[in-house]
Amino acid sequence: MRPELELISEWIRPGARVLDLGCGDGALLAYLHNHRQVSGYGLEIDAANLVRCIQAGVSVIHADLEAGLADFSDTGTTPF
Repeated sequence: MRPELELISEWIRPGARVLDLGCGDGALLAYLHNHRQVSGYGLEIDAANLVRCIQAGVSVIHADLEAGLADFSDTGTTPF
């Protein structure tokens, strides 16, 4: 286990909804789901990391953050 995951998880209230921008392999979202009952999405551009997220059971969206977050509102809802 990566030590920073436990540290970050302490900042997140149990049951929260999270949008992990540039989620990499999804390790943080998977950890938060398992230890804090968090739901959410990861955004990632790298194809290899998308596969790792899917293998880990993480909801991930293929997106380029440089293009913006037009598909996400500030109300906490997504069109997905």
